[in-house]
Amino acid sequence: MTQFPTTLPLPSKLATRWYSERTYGVEEIPPLAALGMRKRDEGLRISVGIPALNEAATVGRICRVIHRELMEKVPLVDELIVLDGNSVDETALRAEAAGARVVDVASLMPEIAMVGGKGESLWRSLTAISGDIVVWVDGDIRNFKPHLVTRLVAPLIMDPTLDFVKGFYERPIEIDGVMHPKGGGRVTELLARPLLGLIFPELGGFLQPLAGEYAGRAEVLRRVPFLSGYSVEVGLLIDLLDVVGLDGMAQVDLGRRVHRNRPLEELGPMAHAIAGTILRRAEERGRLQSVVDFPLHPLLMRDPGGRLQARPFDEIERPPIDLTPPYIAALRENASASLAR
Repeated sequence: MTQFPTTLPLPSKLATRWYSERTYGVEEIPPLAALGMRKRDEGLRISVGIPALNEAATVGRICRVIHRELMEKVPLVDELIVLDGNSVDETALRAEAAGARVVDVASLMPEIAMVGGKGESLWRSLTAISGDIVVWVDGDIRNFKPHLVTRLVAPLIMDPTLDFVKGFYERPIEIDGVMHPKGGGRVTELLARPLLGLIFPELGGFLQPLAGEYAGRAEVLRRVPFLSGYSVEVGLLIDLLDVVGLDGMAQVDLGRRVHRNRPLEELGPMAHAIAGTILRRAEERGRLQSVVDFPLHPLLMRDPGGRLQARPFDEIERPPIDLTPPYIAALRENASASLAR
């Protein structure tokens, strides 16, 4: 008969202890008015950034809700920015009409050649966002409500020992036009959580390590690198573990989130990139010794004609924004202009 250990290894103990202490339920979030007063008393500025690429169908409503509920009715959010990644639809027009400031991501740090990907937009946005707390939410959420922002910022406002808050939620999935209450987050459940649990077990308490909704203190986010594409979320989680420690992070229940589900053929490249990042981070930290150079082994996928082709999905790792010379130069220029004024 197989004998199972009666006690958990130390990293797993850390994860279970963290989960019980750093997971926020709905009942632990203060009312919006109280949150706004605490934010004012602490002298904090809050910025919401929405990375968007051709999200005209949803981004207008998201911006309208934030502007009306969290900027006009209760002054919780000070800045609302849509980070436009060269959309060809009416994303920018609808966002502006709903009260957001639209920023062309390519115009931020133009000295550095632009690459595609959500992570690239988030990285560059740190040069345009002015808040002490930065909230990032995806632009494709169909059932957006203001609590997606308020629940993310609440732990950061109420607890100065926290530097980063990740959202988790129920993930319905639409199949053949029918919405099923469960089944979303396929890459999360089949790849990210199992692999993190094996190699970074102290992160095993995070229920949605790939969630696109999270908030952090700007000064901390400027000190970590950003992956340009699919693995930006898992990369941030691992790197922040080094910078702020497990107890500097928390997660909060965001309820139910409905968004655009990716088709299966798009999940392979996503999983490939995410797995590569987890394995590279593990090797860099001495947790894994690889015998192959992962970036040299692209994913093999069939093209529309049925032929097998190699499709590389190497992501660019951007350095911490505080170490980026153009950003430092811009800060000095702004400081000089302020001093002159």
